Amino acid sequence: MASINDTAKKLKALHVPSSPIVFANVWDISSFNTVVSLNDGGSNLVKAIATASYAIAASSGTQDEKLTIEENFQAITKIAPLAKAAGLPLSTDLQDGYGDQIAAVVKKAIELGAVGANIEDSILGTDKLRPIDEQVQRYKTALKAAADAGCPDFVLNARSDIFHFGPGGEAVLEEAIARGKAYLEAGATTVFYWGGPGRGLRTAWVERLVKELDGRVAVILGPMPGLETVNSLAKIGVARISVGPSLYRLATITIQEAARKLLSGGGLI
Repeated sequence: MASINDTAKKLKALHVPSSPIVFANVWDISSFNTVVSLNDGGSNLVKAIATASYAIAASSGTQDEKLTIEENFQAITKIAPLAKAAGLPLSTDLQDGYGDQIAAVVKKAIELGAVGANIEDSILGTDKLRPIDEQVQRYKTALKAAADAGCPDFVLNARSDIFHFGPGGEAVLEEAIARGKAYLEAGATTVFYWGGPGRGLRTAWVERLVKELDGRVAVILGPMPGLETVNSLAKIGVARISVGPSLYRLATITIQEAARKLLSGGGLI
């Protein structure tokens, strides 16, 4: 039987610039089963699983910034054994690591079966970014906790919210590069840049980040020109692509529209 670190190595090896790992993020058993059913019949479309804290929170009736560590782990506890049974590495959304609990949080995630995590550099529930030096130390703490838990190859997807909460103009790009290099040096596998619903990311920014960080860049699929398909992002050279809560939102819109038709005298089709 493969060890937890063997599974982590498997996940890490999937992070290849220009041939990125793609995550269709899940939030509960139903969404997991729906996504993993794509592998029925011998297909290998789904190579790994990742959770999305926003979707976990929304499906629990709360907001992402109010999701408690207990609520997050409740969802992970249900998903992790299913991922293991399916032979799929699991990456979890651990938000900002929950303050000074970061080491314990990473250890618990590994105990549940996770071999990777998103951990962001903003302070949960605020619009503030942690200083680079402080965040580097937090990432080192997280990775040490992972090694101590038997998973030295834990896949840290270091999320930076610099494009959402940072300064405007070109200064933000230079800060993003500085943070990215520091996070990779601290042991992150990739650096995940999130621009938020307002500012977003520019294609030129992603291209520069890929160049400066040797392709070890993760992004969320978005509507911006050049960033709207997996193929376009792969051509830019990123190593990891996810969709965050997008599948959850699409599912709720589908339900809403079907219910509208039904309650307006129509049918489900």
